[in-house]
Amino acid sequence: MSDVNEVSRIIQGALLPQAAPRIEGYQVAAGTTREESGRGASVWDWFGFADGRTALLTLDVRQDGLPPAHHLGVARAVFRALASAHSSVPELLAHTNEVMAASRVGTAAQFVEVGLLVVGAEEVEWASAGQVPGGIIRRNGMFEEFGAHGPPLGMMGGFKYTTQHIAMGAGDTAFVLSHGSHGLFLGAADLVAQLHGKPAGEIVSTLHRAIRKAMEDEATESSVLYAMHH
Repeated sequence: MSDVNEVSRIIQGALLPQAAPRIEGYQVAAGTTREESGRGASVWDWFGFADGRTALLTLDVRQDGLPPAHHLGVARAVFRALASAHSSVPELLAHTNEVMAASRVGTAAQFVEVGLLVVGAEEVEWASAGQVPGGIIRRNGMFEEFGAHGPPLGMMGGFKYTTQHIAMGAGDTAFVLSHGSHGLFLGAADLVAQLHGKPAGEIVSTLHRAIRKAMEDEATESSVLYAMHH
């Protein structure tokens, strides 16, 4: 399994963007921890929609089998290939899910969990495939968790995904973790609230350190998305 993970980590490194996108009206940061003994099973990415909005996303594979980054690469390529012709998040997820379901190899049960945050001028649109924790911390300190919208990509062909539209005001912050328990996510929300006003990149780095410490596992990889409305 170590050889499989080594290949996966190489692919993982090639998939990660060099920098977060610039989105007018927002302070944006994102990142993925890479571990020397990790599985190469998590990445973040971004792409543009046909309507001009920018999508931030986490992709995560939790099951063993083929190098996890193989599935991450397929999902990432499909998202990017289809996004330029789509403005509908549910349709994009449905089409990508069909490709992932059709590309399953033998009896391998590996699926891609996706958190998709589409950033617009005055709102964000959220959708998830799998259990991906995300939410918004309002300027006044109120916290709103995002909902779940369907199974991981590749698990169930023909599924129709849904989304949420959430208004964003000045000082509101949206953030997403690729995975983690509900308790870990609530702790991350508290930390983000405490760090309000710090540079976005510093907040993401601090979150990664806190997640690693909380999980007490140096091989745990995780991805984080952060977008604060000015």
